[in-house]
Amino acid sequence: MIFQTLEQKRARFAYESVSKVKEEKSEIQKKYSSYVKSSPVMILSNGLANTLAFYLSKMKLKDDTDYKIVLRELENYKNNQPNKFENKSDRIAYAYLYTHISVWLAKKSNDGKGLTEGYDPLKYIIEKADVFKVMQLTQEATALLNWMKRFADAMLEKEKEVEY
Repeated sequence: MIFQTLEQKRARFAYESVSKVKEEKSEIQKKYSSYVKSSPVMILSNGLANTLAFYLSKMKLKDDTDYKIVLRELENYKNNQPNKFENKSDRIAYAYLYTHISVWLAKKSNDGKGLTEGYDPLKYIIEKADVFKVMQLTQEATALLNWMKRFADAMLEKEKEVEY
């Protein structure tokens, strides 16, 4: 049996997540890379729940959305079936980012009090979490995003930087 630190587990999850995006079209990779880079600042400035809600709004799914619905729509997209993303790269990139953060938080934050795998972290924060749990989830999300930024920078296509 191999024992791994939490940091190793984060790194592996981030690598696997970014690897899935690497299989996508160039435009989705560029958008995802950009969104991942700005995510930690957004979370620290606006809060984790506000940032996750922003990602949901950018997907424009227009129903009572949680990450199970986002996952379903991503699967439909990947299988070339009708989906609500309308093949728009920004919506798909936000969907990947939202699900990657949500799946990780649900896996790593199971406290026996509501947040378990399959339960949307955004709904948990809004409905059940106390301030200490929100702080823990925020710290965990930013730690994951640090790894995701590194892998996105190394593996994905990026927007061209403007030189002055």
